[in-house]
Amino acid sequence: MDTELEYICLRSSYLVGQAYYRLDLTNKLGYDEITWLNSPENLRDASLNVVFSEIREVQRVNQLIINHLYSNKEEFNFITEEPKDGEYVWVSDLLSPEFVSLIKYDSSWNPHRQLFKNHLVFVTEDLAVKASKSIIQILRREAARKRFKPLTKAPQDGTTVYLADVTSKYGYKSIVYTKEFEHLLNYRLLYPDIYEAIQASTAMRQLINPPIPDTTKKPEPDKQ
Repeated sequence: MDTELEYICLRSSYLVGQAYYRLDLTNKLGYDEITWLNSPENLRDASLNVVFSEIREVQRVNQLIINHLYSNKEEFNFITEEPKDGEYVWVSDLLSPEFVSLIKYDSSWNPHRQLFKNHLVFVTEDLAVKASKSIIQILRREAARKRFKPLTKAPQDGTTVYLADVTSKYGYKSIVYTKEFEHLLNYRLLYPDIYEAIQASTAMRQLINPPIPDTTKKPEPDKQ
């Protein structure tokens, strides 16, 4: 997590002991059911925006990702013929520290077959990284759509509002609203609360420049 504010928001968004649904692109259902414990693994999952409160929502995002990859198959160049057993291939893997994994393909293991069905198997590491970056952006965009509540109606002239501003050191600017700022309202960049403006600008920075770790060091092959 990039900021203490983001850490606080993640911890306060979920209830300890409650069941949630984690996106899992290796699972035929598209998700795993988890219990929120505020564990490091929980917080990592939340920071990746793969935790959902409703099954229908995680299933919707799961299908959104699959459709996005398939609709752009020339761009992502995923493998379209199932690999032979024992063949080494790269897969997009959000739960890996490097967001990709090198696996020895095994058609008898359901997670491997599901990765292939979901268009997440690649010949090269770079292609797998590219897919992971795109998936992360989709997840952030969907999370932002649900999480942030910008002003949708013009406040009274003279009302102090907060602009989500990625050019500002603090992530926001205070504005006394007048008609001249209507374009910012229409772009959904104005917030009634300073912390919501900061969260929105943080999300925008991450969407523009996802913090993907260096993948120059080759991970060990999966022994499954």
